[in-house]
Amino acid sequence: MEPATPESLSVLYQSADFVVVNKRWDLRLDSKLWPRPLTLQAQLNQRFPDLADPGTCHGFRFCHQLDFSTSGALCVALNRAAAGRAYRCFKERIVTKAYVALGVKTPSLARRSCGSWNTARTAATLPLRCCC
Repeated sequence: MEPATPESLSVLYQSADFVVVNKRWDLRLDSKLWPRPLTLQAQLNQRFPDLADPGTCHGFRFCHQLDFSTSGALCVALNRAAAGRAYRCFKERIVTKAYVALGVKTPSLARRSCGSWNTARTAATLPLRCCC
């Protein structure tokens, strides 16, 4: 796969309040902590310079996060009211995120499991569906 370019930004949805883009796996959202030659923030600035808000930290209001190595749909609010609505939807779990992992190898039978997971930092019960 070719590296991301400023022109490779894929817009999935656009309205007066939101832009939903397909974030590539090799892009950071912003360059505040990690100076990178290209970020999603830079792609948005190039594609939608008139939608950037200099009153925000990154020029755009990212409604949620996706890690550097995670690709997928990312919602960007274009004004304060829309950002507030999106925040409430995520907080009240009206909006959900789903993750799909693609593996190269089939895990051994002993390592396959579905259900709850616990770590020192987080405890959560996930509605996992096994396909193996």
